Amino acid sequence: MHCSPRMNSLPRFAVPLALAASLAASTASADPAASGDHFEATMGFLVTSQDHRATGFANSSAPALSQSFQGSPYDRSLGLGLRYETRAVLSHVRMTAGLDLPFTSFESAASTRLDGHDVTPRSMWSWAVRFGLGGEYSFGPVTPYVDLLGSVQRVTTTVHVDGRALDYEALRFGFTGRAGVRVDLRRWFFLTASGELGLMGPTRWSADVGAGFRVGS
Repeated sequence: MHCSPRMNSLPRFAVPLALAASLAASTASADPAASGDHFEATMGFLVTSQDHRATGFANSSAPALSQSFQGSPYDRSLGLGLRYETRAVLSHVRMTAGLDLPFTSFESAASTRLDGHDVTPRSMWSWAVRFGLGGEYSFGPVTPYVDLLGSVQRVTTTVHVDGRALDYEALRFGFTGRAGVRVDLRRWFFLTASGELGLMGPTRWSADVGAGFRVGS
């Protein structure tokens, strides 16, 4: 039976979630935080797989080269980077605002001949402003959560065209669904891990691990 690439990526979520679950064993003597209203901020590491075949990269002063973005390595680019988030939690409802900064290298990408040009993808980077709504519920120091996230993403890719480096850019919007767990190590300090599955837009899947601070009950 054939499985879609997104279905095949689901086991990847087990890595950050298993890491967070293992942290729960170390929280027996921790000061368990109450599950009341609070504000929090997190920072951590991000890995994400994205499909940019429909992104529509453009550079008004360079060759269009639209065919060069329709296959590898743009169909499943792997980005590594940083994730920052702030959040208000009121009556178990999560309201998130954040910033993603993933970077991708195409050092092994092969050169192709397109529209009379030698084209070689070299790198890609982006920033994404994210907003989310979700819910959480605490079981002692362990808090599972789910979020629906919408992201405005600015993507830039560097391509060598006839030996000259050119930047192509695009603006995208997409939705992802996230599930994760927060483990309180102190009343004000916690570790978190989550996995995401793309629902609409360029993101296929992503995962993160991070640390954060909270203010409130």
